[in-house]
Amino acid sequence: MDFDQLLQAAGMMMTWDMPLWVVGGLFIGIFLGAIPGVSGVLAITLLLGPSYYMPALQAIIFFTAIYTGSVYGGGITAVLMNIPGTPAAIATGFDGYAMTQSGRHNEALGASIFSSAVGVFLSYFVVLLLFLPLGRVVLKFGPAEMLMVVIFALTSVGMVKGEILQTVLLGLFGILVGTIGSSPYGHARGTFGFPALFEGIPIVPALLGLLAVSELFIMVEQKYIIKTGDRPRQSVREIVRGMGLVLHHPKNLIRSCLIGLGIGLMPAAGSTIASMVSYAAARRASNHPERFGKGELDGVIAAEASNNGSEGGAVATMMLLGIPGSVTTALLIAAFMIHGMSPGPYLIRENLTFAYAVILNQFIQAGLLLVIATLFVNYFSRIIFIPTRILAPAVLVFSVVGALSARGLILDAVIMVLFAALGYTLKKLDYPYMGFILGFILGDVVDREFLKSFLMYADDLPDLFSRPAFLVMFVLTVLSIVWPYFYARFQKPKG
Repeated sequence: MDFDQLLQAAGMMMTWDMPLWVVGGLFIGIFLGAIPGVSGVLAITLLLGPSYYMPALQAIIFFTAIYTGSVYGGGITAVLMNIPGTPAAIATGFDGYAMTQSGRHNEALGASIFSSAVGVFLSYFVVLLLFLPLGRVVLKFGPAEMLMVVIFALTSVGMVKGEILQTVLLGLFGILVGTIGSSPYGHARGTFGFPALFEGIPIVPALLGLLAVSELFIMVEQKYIIKTGDRPRQSVREIVRGMGLVLHHPKNLIRSCLIGLGIGLMPAAGSTIASMVSYAAARRASNHPERFGKGELDGVIAAEASNNGSEGGAVATMMLLGIPGSVTTALLIAAFMIHGMSPGPYLIRENLTFAYAVILNQFIQAGLLLVIATLFVNYFSRIIFIPTRILAPAVLVFSVVGALSARGLILDAVIMVLFAALGYTLKKLDYPYMGFILGFILGDVVDREFLKSFLMYADDLPDLFSRPAFLVMFVLTVLSIVWPYFYARFQKPKG
């Protein structure tokens, strides 16, 4: 770490308008992240052009604030309605929604806010300390390692309910569906004669159907989201109390942040995998794993700390190597290039002070996130008091608009309905639908990385085990499969 350039970076942020860009970006990100099917990607895409006329640092800070806000915002509707605003917040709903149904939504929201802020702060703190060495670590992950990361994520999701076989099978089905479209060689696969599917099944309509519309079918079976008879009080004090409860779980909080950071550093791994792996790790380490999925605070902490912690890793990889880990970081690369900088080795060599300024600003964003998110959810969370006969149709309208917004094709609405039927069936039969969702999201990654790995190691498979990163991921995957069986066998019943 270069302390001289670090001091210069701190001086670059001392402008009167910097807090305004941070506050504006966080609010936009939280608001859009909380709307199912919409995310900070939309805002950054629309504002890329106008950002040309902004100062470079303010523009990048504004976009990273939108990124931070949207990653957290997706967890708001996951907690309140079990409808994640973004795929990264799926695991948040496992316990967050159960807490809402029992009248503990303030506690869940407070825990998610504090965990998210700590995830951002801690991940960027580690990035700041190890900024340059992290680049060498990331370079160790090739196609074979990324393939093992996906397999590890699927087995980790299976550990959540102890359904590894079912989860992997549904994950393989999801990968199959996710590879519909054009192959790496440009051949059409499974398009059923629809040219619109040549680019693959659009992810927004599919996830809206799987997560949002399918949940609406379940939601209308009861009058209100909250099952308890008494209407709980809505107050900032209760949300702050939920924040304080997180401090009683320091091991889970720190472990989840570091898991998020580690997975975020891997190109194309992303926050969805981070939250799933962290949730499984929290359940495995818990003294009461049976409580997970039924309103366990540790589940909310693990999911939110890790998916926000992955942001630091993704941004670090983007700046160090110029490799985008998601659509958002790809847009951030475009923002850098608009202002005459190319993320990667040249950015570190020629604009290290600028990179440090971006990292330092994230600590300010983490602090302001606590305040802005608390004020936002204090009003937004009142939607749970609306009768489901009114709430469900309103969310359905937003879902249809979201499905049609990207391409304007009726086919996308049909895709949403078909995936809604699939999601409803899987939920009703209590199948681990998360395996399918993860496989579907990562289908393109598996397709691409498997082909590269096959071409590289088909004639010398043992050479894979000479790569330390692959060996570590392989061992972790095997342990994630065999550990539940050994744990169940040797665990002695109490009393």
